[in-house]
Amino acid sequence: MNTSITGQLPLSQPFNPALPYFGNPNPVWLYNGTESVTSMPASVVDWVLVEARDAVNAATATAATSVGKKAGLLLSNGNIVGTNLQPISFPISISHSLFVVVYHRNHLAIMSSAGLAESGGVYSWDFTTALGKAYNNGQKALGSYFGMYGGDGDGNNQVLTQDKTGVWNIQAGKVGYLGSDYKLNGQVNNQDKDDIWYPNRNKVSPIP
Repeated sequence: MNTSITGQLPLSQPFNPALPYFGNPNPVWLYNGTESVTSMPASVVDWVLVEARDAVNAATATAATSVGKKAGLLLSNGNIVGTNLQPISFPISISHSLFVVVYHRNHLAIMSSAGLAESGGVYSWDFTTALGKAYNNGQKALGSYFGMYGGDGDGNNQVLTQDKTGVWNIQAGKVGYLGSDYKLNGQVNNQDKDDIWYPNRNKVSPIP
C-alpha cells in the first residue's frame, strides 16, 4: 500500500470528535482514545479504528456486543498494529467468539465473517485473501486481493451522492489529510471522484 501521505498523517488518532481532521464538521466515530506517536513511522499508510465484538456468531455481533475500540496504524504490508508497532491489545476476556470491525476515514467498515483464530494469546484475521473473509462479502476485489470500498467521505458507512456533493465538491483542488482524498495520495481531484467514488456509489457497509 502507498505511504505517500505518511508525512501528512496526524500524530494523534484522528477519530476524536473534537478534532475533525478530515474536513467533516460532523464526525461520526465519536472515539476519545488518546493513542498518539511522537513521529509517524515511514511504513504507516493511515490510521484506522479497530473494534472488538464478543458474540456467538457473526450475525449477532452487533454494536451492542462491542467490548472495546482502539485506534491503530495500517502498515504498507497490510497489517494493523498499535502505536508501538505491536499487535493491538485489548484488556478483555472473550465469552463467545471474537469478531473484529475495521473503520477507516473514507472507506466502508468491514467485520470478520467468523470468529478470529487464536494462537499463543494472539487473535488474527486476514481480510485480503477472499471476498468472504468480510461479513456478508462486504469488500471488493482489488486485483489479486480484497479490500475495503472507498468513497465514504462523510464516514456514515454509505457511499452516496452526499459524498460527492457535500464532501468532494467542497474539498476538490485541496491538498491535505481530507475525507474526500479517496485515493489516499494527499490530493483531492477528479481521480478520487471518477476512480473511487463513482464505481463504489450506492454501496453500503453490511456490518450488523
